[in-house]
Amino acid sequence: MGVVVSVVAAALVPGMPQLLAAEPAPSWAELAAATREVGDRLRRLDVQAVLLLSTQWFTVLGHQVQCDPRLTGSRTDENWYRYDYGQLRHDLRIDVELAHAWADAVDAAGMQARRTRYDGFPIDTGTVTASRLLDPDGRGRWAIVSCNLYADPSAMGAVARAGVRAAGDRRVAVLAVSGLSSGLIPRWITPDQDRFENAEHDRWNRKVLDAIRAGADVGALIPEYARAAQVDSQFRAHAFLAGSGVVDGPGEVLAYGPVWGTGAAVVWWPAEEMGT
Repeated sequence: MGVVVSVVAAALVPGMPQLLAAEPAPSWAELAAATREVGDRLRRLDVQAVLLLSTQWFTVLGHQVQCDPRLTGSRTDENWYRYDYGQLRHDLRIDVELAHAWADAVDAAGMQARRTRYDGFPIDTGTVTASRLLDPDGRGRWAIVSCNLYADPSAMGAVARAGVRAAGDRRVAVLAVSGLSSGLIPRWITPDQDRFENAEHDRWNRKVLDAIRAGADVGALIPEYARAAQVDSQFRAHAFLAGSGVVDGPGEVLAYGPVWGTGAAVVWWPAEEMGT
């Protein structure tokens, strides 16, 4: 009898709320559809909980883990409030047992975890956007950790590994909600005007996505990529996903395109299960 890994997949999805627009740009619609496809795949794999990092929930002291069993309410995005996608309802169910075990595992790994639970906690736009696309019926279970801006990116991999250990025999997926290049168009535009204004950002995004498709060493590209394309949170998202243990092989790029000038992609890494 072989060993069945608990991590069944990893994925990178965008967190910009434009993906929820009633009249989206073509790239927004493609990215949203691809994110929904990731959610469909997770359900087909009978995922019991998702270990999620959103780079829009950032902290500077330790790693916060959400421990409120149910997060309901609405968020008014501070940048996009004038648009139909700027008012965001959310209803997330947290796997509290897993959340506490994850925080304990982070502490045991020599880092510092803080357990977060209070009414009206300001859930970030990335988490809300992604969860609405991935889990439109609100049936999924989540374990959510913050992105520590002052931690070395490699520390995010250690945080993910701690979450995998904490999951035990649960069937889990490891997801990062983040963008690629972060060069926002610095003015109001209509959806049909969205594009990459910096061709170098687009070139670097494609170079890294090509490396992901090939199963190449993406980590070796990240320092230069982060500098050349102003990458969201220095691509801590990939470091976090690397901690899942399943992103060494080729990833499937389901969608790529601009969101208000920034780079966004939906990437899927399946894990091979051994056993039976």
